[in-house]
Amino acid sequence: MFVNQIWTDVTQKTEVLNQLTVGKTVEINHQTIEIPVIAGLSCDLTETWMLSILEQLFQEQEGVFLDVGINLGQTLIKVKGIDLERKYIGFEPNPTCVFYVKELIKENQFKDCTIFPVGLFTEDTVLLLECIGDTEVDSAASLIQNFRPDHIIQRRIPVPVFRFQTIANMLDLDKVGIVKIDVEGAELEVVKSLHQLLDTQRPIVLLEVLPVYSNENMMRKERQEELEQIFNELKYCLFRVDKSNDAFVGLKRIETIGIHADLNQCDYVVVPNEFAAKIQDLL
Repeated sequence: MFVNQIWTDVTQKTEVLNQLTVGKTVEINHQTIEIPVIAGLSCDLTETWMLSILEQLFQEQEGVFLDVGINLGQTLIKVKGIDLERKYIGFEPNPTCVFYVKELIKENQFKDCTIFPVGLFTEDTVLLLECIGDTEVDSAASLIQNFRPDHIIQRRIPVPVFRFQTIANMLDLDKVGIVKIDVEGAELEVVKSLHQLLDTQRPIVLLEVLPVYSNENMMRKERQEELEQIFNELKYCLFRVDKSNDAFVGLKRIETIGIHADLNQCDYVVVPNEFAAKIQDLL
């Protein structure tokens, strides 16, 4: 039995090692991106509507692409597929995701990529990343406690979070052109953390804000209204991304996000007021 157990252990480890060598590719803007498959982890090309927006914005907007909420690199491959030379800085508190994305970068020999294994927040501390999916790389995981009260938390992962200003002096940020924020409910804290950057460097923000659904969801409603107030004070305006079957259709200027239940209407381009007219012509 002991020998059989050893053989079983060796076989299982061999299967894992074999998985490490598996890979696939995706084509983005006529560029082939190598996608490693590591112990079942794989970056997929999702939210393809974003490609159309990035292609246009990159022609007009120079500077660093700041990615808050990397997950498995779904935005990273879009950025590098469109503009291989674009400097990329990403923040991701999930250690498993960080490991995978570093392998993705190495596999493709992407240059000018810096990954910070932390989340952006309003304080320097350790929080619990709550996962509702049965995976450690759950893209719906949130740092906001009880963000989805109707879901069972499958696991909680302790992760570090920092204020942006705490680590800003470690970054070579002469100019941030675009910020993407996809953090499953923690966008209010991220925007507060980036307040000075938004005020001084005036980047365009690609932002996901999940629905409030109803007036009874007071936590989400109040957080959304506070987020809108901050952008208003910073003199930014909101555009909702209109899409069909994951294809970009256009932008619609809105005054407020409002209360809705449509998961297809959760993505926004937030633009400095001085750039609003140009963005409408561009997109």
